[in-house]
Amino acid sequence: MTSLITADSSPAPLPMEKPLLILEELISLFLPYAEPLQEKRRGNGNLHLHENNSLAVALVTEGEVNVYHRSDMMLLATARAPFILGFQGSLFQYKLFKFEPAKGSKISLLPREKALKLAIKHHVFPHVLTYQTYLSDYQANRNNLLINRTSLHIVCGLLEELGTLPPEERLSIGVSNYILARSNLARSGIMRIIATLREEGFITVENGKLIQLVKPLPENIPAKYHKSHGS
Repeated sequence: MTSLITADSSPAPLPMEKPLLILEELISLFLPYAEPLQEKRRGNGNLHLHENNSLAVALVTEGEVNVYHRSDMMLLATARAPFILGFQGSLFQYKLFKFEPAKGSKISLLPREKALKLAIKHHVFPHVLTYQTYLSDYQANRNNLLINRTSLHIVCGLLEELGTLPPEERLSIGVSNYILARSNLARSGIMRIIATLREEGFITVENGKLIQLVKPLPENIPAKYHKSHGS
């Protein structure tokens, strides 16, 4: 069987990991000044960070918030607790993205101006900048994954992302649905690539769930795949 593996190349730098300790410290600082957001106030199931000419910072202390691109409702990110949204105060992003909390999530809001004053008073702006670096890295990594990339590259990148989730969470997620929600790929193409990766021993999938990434995922697919399935 023709191998999918191409010549080795130098590994790309990895994006910054989520700074959990910094997030926990920032949330502990802001939470006493924040108001819990009741689910009945969310309206349409959305989280609004700009209302009545006021900007807000959201502290996600339990659960998660899905971030969608409004134009095509592609799922761009899942902000899992602990997480902070809205520090950038970007009106452009609030128009571009939709923030949708999962049911049962616990979220508290405080005015962005108050959060900034607290950050200055308690000398935690280095923490804020570190957290912003993490967010920038995540967005850059997502752009690198999706822009001008082959279907195989996108599927493999999202499989690697799925593989980082805790097993109990990963095993509750359908592989094809995970990739479909986060890309503009057709389901049929996704399924063909997953089937090829399974056939050649790169991944283990059972009942539509990702069990294991067995070995490093490939950069290219063999010629036989292009001829029989298309790219």
